[in-house]
Amino acid sequence: MTTLFPTTVFSAVPLAYGDVLARLGIDLVAIAVLTHAIYLRRHGRRDLFVVYAMFNVGLFLALVVMTAGSVSVGVGFGLFAVLSIVRLRSEPFSNVELGYFFVALVVALVCGLDLGSPLVAAALAAVAVGAAAAIDHPRLVRSTKRTELVLEVVFADEDALRRHVEERLNADVGDLSVLELDYVRDITRVAVRYTSRPPLAPASREEAHVAVGDR
Repeated sequence: MTTLFPTTVFSAVPLAYGDVLARLGIDLVAIAVLTHAIYLRRHGRRDLFVVYAMFNVGLFLALVVMTAGSVSVGVGFGLFAVLSIVRLRSEPFSNVELGYFFVALVVALVCGLDLGSPLVAAALAAVAVGAAAAIDHPRLVRSTKRTELVLEVVFADEDALRRHVEERLNADVGDLSVLELDYVRDITRVAVRYTSRPPLAPASREEAHVAVGDR
């Protein structure tokens, strides 16, 4: 008779506390550099800074417990099922934020699993953090900002909404999500990720203001 979940178990491995503490130290340093020194300074979202750090530490501890005792593979599948539920019920990430989330996960994996030597974990964590720092460097990609706007108008289509927001912010809109539409009060609440344009000259600013007011 076949079972729904696999019954394979990880064999218990004696827990070397010195090795675990060394890998924990590496993990904490790596996630601090990734979240505080890189992500928070470049993107400024303290809520995701906390999410990345807590998720990393929690996953590290879960992996240590799983590899130190006799834990079935089903527990591992259950762990990732819980993570997927949390992901589905949380605020959607942008592509950049999802990339940082993935790197935080990778750092926890390479540090939480016993790869033979803490030096191996340190090297792999350094590669992951260094790659994130280089790929998301402002010289390679233009820095983006995120904000929420409440507009006292309801638009018929997304293109008109996007043009209105770009004129208001004097920016190129990357991601635009409608959070609320209120036809009674004529209110649209949107979350916008944008890249600022060069400042307008006074004459151009007045023309843009008139154009927006005409709408």
